[in-house]
Amino acid sequence: MTVRTDLALEAREMIDEKRSERLKYKNELPDGMNVNTKETEHMTITDITIESKEAERIIGKKKGRYVTIEIKNPELNTNELQEAPAKALASYLTMFISGLNKTEPEIMVAGLGNRHITADSLGPKVIDKIVVTRHVKNMNRAEIDRRLGSVCAVSPGVMGITGIETGEIIRGMISTVKPDILLAVDALASRKTSRVNATVQISDTGIVPGSGVGNHRMELSADTLKIPVIAIGVPTVVDAATLVRDMLESAGASACIEAVKESKAADMVVTPKNIDIAIERMASVISGGINMATHAGLDIREINEYLM
Repeated sequence: MTVRTDLALEAREMIDEKRSERLKYKNELPDGMNVNTKETEHMTITDITIESKEAERIIGKKKGRYVTIEIKNPELNTNELQEAPAKALASYLTMFISGLNKTEPEIMVAGLGNRHITADSLGPKVIDKIVVTRHVKNMNRAEIDRRLGSVCAVSPGVMGITGIETGEIIRGMISTVKPDILLAVDALASRKTSRVNATVQISDTGIVPGSGVGNHRMELSADTLKIPVIAIGVPTVVDAATLVRDMLESAGASACIEAVKESKAADMVVTPKNIDIAIERMASVISGGINMATHAGLDIREINEYLM
């Protein structure tokens, strides 16, 4: 059964599941693939780099860097619980942005997805919480807080509503605005329910909107847009067939697994019943990380004041 996942961490785990016991014991990885994991009080951070064609082929992900932040308390119902992953996200985004070697880079944030479908509304909801400054920075007013970066934000919608590929809209905006880097936020798919609404992936390889649910659209990457693209994603759905399969395996009903492949579950994805609250809280985490990375020197309290 084909397992849908957008997370490099899960693709790496699937390698473990398919390996022989000898390779599992030796913990061998494909040549050109490095994995580093660290634990903190509030999260587990896994940093994966794919540097070779062989590793790219085995894991099924493009060459590049994938950082996964797994939040230990996914409720995110306190400022402290939201601030910790936001700061972790900000530190990695700052690293990617600083790699541009520009004193004040022009940054575009794109919130991908459909605002009218809760599980797909993460990108647009993040955009609502971004401190946008490009319009005022271009005025060259002396009273502007110099800690503010130059940021613009867009929510291009989906082709079913606009009739235009998301990639085409973004490419047209980039040709006019000419940003130095694009931060693209989107909802993803996971193969484990424990990671839904509790995980953030940052990668420098770009993103293919809709790929997690089998609805591939135009790729947003340095190859297609000619500027660096940093993808920020949160899994908000899990493949229903995968979910059923895992439940059957846990119950020892392996004989029923084949039937799952042919059932309607193969074409479905599911999301938790608390998706409304989870999306709002995760949008605060993602926007907080982006705002701290793009407006160096501002803390969460000051950022919130700008958004009031």
